[in-house]
Amino acid sequence: MRKTITILFVLACVSLAGVYRDAGLGIFPFLKMDVGARVSALGGTGAVNGGELAVFSNPALLAGRESSVSAGHNQWFGTTTQNYLAAVSGLGRTFTGSLALRSVSTTGIEYRETPSSNPVDEFNVTDFSISGAIAAAIGDFDAGLGVKLIHEKIWLESSQGWAFDVGFNYHISSSLLFSTAYLHSGPSVTMDENDFRFPRTWVFASKWDGHTPLGAISLSGQVMRPLDNRTSAGFGIEITPVQWVALRGGWKINDDSSDLTAGAGLSAKNWTVDYAFVPGSYSLGTTHRFSLSRSL
Repeated sequence: MRKTITILFVLACVSLAGVYRDAGLGIFPFLKMDVGARVSALGGTGAVNGGELAVFSNPALLAGRESSVSAGHNQWFGTTTQNYLAAVSGLGRTFTGSLALRSVSTTGIEYRETPSSNPVDEFNVTDFSISGAIAAAIGDFDAGLGVKLIHEKIWLESSQGWAFDVGFNYHISSSLLFSTAYLHSGPSVTMDENDFRFPRTWVFASKWDGHTPLGAISLSGQVMRPLDNRTSAGFGIEITPVQWVALRGGWKINDDSSDLTAGAGLSAKNWTVDYAFVPGSYSLGTTHRFSLSRSL
């Protein structure tokens, strides 16, 4: 079975090469942004490292999680900011649920009608989503389903839509996890009398946990195939020398905004603070991302 899973993972990575014929026709691109400082520090490997914020990256990861509340704010590249709030709670003995709010905004975008050093005007872009997900553990497998409602406004135009996420985890052993998810799938959306598709995305990921003389260690990798763009990948390593400190690093491949990532996490009692350092490519600048969570 382990060999079969490995072969399927390799075949999936190979078959996802190339760019979809509708590249650039997707709407709500903010859905592909990393959510959570831990995920950002680990190369964007949210399908296996989403934790309390798994409602955004792989709903199956919610299975069996303790109740918690998480929040985060970060300045993205340029004038883009992201804020989010998520709650996780057990629903009886079998199911775990999550509700989340997320907003992304970009301000001061210059508008020109002809080539000119002086813009005619400036406009803003705002996105807002409400997400809900439910997951359950079934033996060595986890399954999760999520739904989200989205509103976007670009200057004078606005649009609304809904989409669903589905995820599955297979615990190959106590130390090895394989995950797959299909995210952001929904009916087409009309914006300014034009139809756009959701950035439907296939995700395949794996994570290994082990121990070294330096402490607990985990290695993770993820391949993402959005249907409106090229395949990208991410890798992360996390070392926990003591129970209350986690050191992280990662690398992104085929991501135009960044490649190297790093960060750390601190835990005390029921609180956890995560930090990510993400240098931008092409003079985009450096972003510092923070998340705060509390177990209930």
